[in-house]
Amino acid sequence: MPFVLYRTTVLHVSYIEHRGAWVREATVREINALIATKKIKIAALSEAAGIPRTTLHNRLHGKGDITVAELVLLAIALDVPAADLIGPVASHLKEHS
Repeated sequence: MPFVLYRTTVLHVSYIEHRGAWVREATVREINALIATKKIKIAALSEAAGIPRTTLHNRLHGKGDITVAELVLLAIALDVPAADLIGPVASHLKEHS
């Protein structure tokens, strides 16, 4: 039985990691769409948000997780509620849980 429990645990962790990756990618898509709509340059957004340009570039290309603090800073810099950056992602997760 311990082997079966181990396999179940591994599968569960794998599912959580997959779901986490999907959330990260979907959130990045939302932020990039808003940046495109507002026609903001990454350098200007970086300065306005107080996030180093390299860090912001990496986050917007899916390298590393966006922190809650970064989401709030981006929302303020983009002049939108933070919920707009994650709202569609949260709605999708709620519908499919």
